[in-house]
Amino acid sequence: MDFENLFDQARKHPGAEVSARKADGDTCTVPSAQLLDEAQALADRLAASGVTRGMQIGLQAQNGYEYLLWDLAAIRLGAVLHTLPEDLPADAIAAVVEAQRAALWVFEKAENFDGVGNGVAIADTLSRNEFPVAADAATIAEADLHSRVYSSGSSGRLKGLNISRRGTEGLVSDFIADFALAPADSHLIFLPLSNYQQRLSVYGCLWAGASFKVVHHTAIFQEIGRYAPSFIVAPPAIYEVIYNLFGRGADAAEKLPAFFGGKIRFMITGMAPISRELLVGFNRHGLNLLEAYGVTETGMIAWNTPGQSRIGSVGRPIHPEHVHLTDESEVVIKRPFPLSLGYFDSSSEDSAATFRADGSIATGDMGVIDADGFLSLSGRKKEIIVTSGGSKFHPEEIERALVAIAGVRHAVVTMSAGDGKLVAVLVVDAQTGPEAIVAIEQGIQAMNESVASYKRIHRKVVTTTMLTIENGMLTRNLKYDRRGIYRHFQAQIESGEEVAA
Repeated sequence: MDFENLFDQARKHPGAEVSARKADGDTCTVPSAQLLDEAQALADRLAASGVTRGMQIGLQAQNGYEYLLWDLAAIRLGAVLHTLPEDLPADAIAAVVEAQRAALWVFEKAENFDGVGNGVAIADTLSRNEFPVAADAATIAEADLHSRVYSSGSSGRLKGLNISRRGTEGLVSDFIADFALAPADSHLIFLPLSNYQQRLSVYGCLWAGASFKVVHHTAIFQEIGRYAPSFIVAPPAIYEVIYNLFGRGADAAEKLPAFFGGKIRFMITGMAPISRELLVGFNRHGLNLLEAYGVTETGMIAWNTPGQSRIGSVGRPIHPEHVHLTDESEVVIKRPFPLSLGYFDSSSEDSAATFRADGSIATGDMGVIDADGFLSLSGRKKEIIVTSGGSKFHPEEIERALVAIAGVRHAVVTMSAGDGKLVAVLVVDAQTGPEAIVAIEQGIQAMNESVASYKRIHRKVVTTTMLTIENGMLTRNLKYDRRGIYRHFQAQIESGEEVAA
């Protein structure tokens, strides 16, 4: 895939269709060629208004048809689409607007851009002929800069990333080849397009001639069976909900495939650890659920594919020669064209720690590659727990054992700042009764007997409170926000007693 020929290549597939909600609330389904024609027309109007190569176009909006138009129009112009997370508040937006000197700021919520003279309502995308391009708009000279995006990483703190054109082209090409993406495929996109992975999916579908539908993440359960995609990409939390609703019971073999519409060829998950039970369960019912691994700084690193997969691993490295393990087992990537050129809104310490002087990129993830070339991850380097005796281990190692206990939905292992003891925060269903709690306690005791003494759980916090973005216990990419979880349950974690929250 290459951006220079994306429009021409996509037009070779007249049967491909795009479905998305428009800003007026109506959902449209159009040939991909129509989307491209309207994107070209938007690019022409922007050029006539003064937008040139290297200028930034800022965008904050929910998933929708116009979002796709602005992305594709920026590609045609060689402009840099600067996408803001949907939930970024007005004060943070004001700081970005002041710092970036973008040509335009396109928005869905006018209140977030109050007083911005070069603001454009996304609802006016198709009807507006002239755009208020800022007189002092900056031009970025870096020819390989495709977009500016934000990543929360594992800490939940936003970091600005410069996305590479060549890195994007290489990653999309790898995906099309390894997953045999073709015009017969269809894809449902429901995670925010401000999460760059979703835009990669758009480019891949357009190039390969696959159809796709873009919806808001709240609509997945209504849309997935209706649209019947051949593949989806989702975090473990989504698959967990689906499996708990349709994957258990005598009729699961019928209900689970039917929920997806009956045309699923493969499903990809990543972004956070997933339980072995889910992977085994989906695959047992004929649904190819595959783990993959990547970070926005480098792009995708490894993936299981329909032809080559191993449950418990994140797959084989896409380019083994790019993947290196340090003496501490940290995964480090050195490739000719990584997905990101570096940070644009981060401390020099963060930049130096991740984008190393020798051109390699440190992921912060710990892993091992087995004799067959499959990569498995053991946890985040900065989440290593160091006991009072100096022993070190990754909490995910214990968490995987805890979620294997019947009745445990989520498990987060932390060390109490009060007494230095290991505490497990366990999320259970609301209907969990006393007998189930006893069984969980027995499971913990059995696990404690099988691990080294410094890895043993000393007490637990049992809660029916779900981990969400809204309550600060998940990042915007649906990963555990460990600091947020600790803060939420701090009193219970440090109480020194067995507690329910």
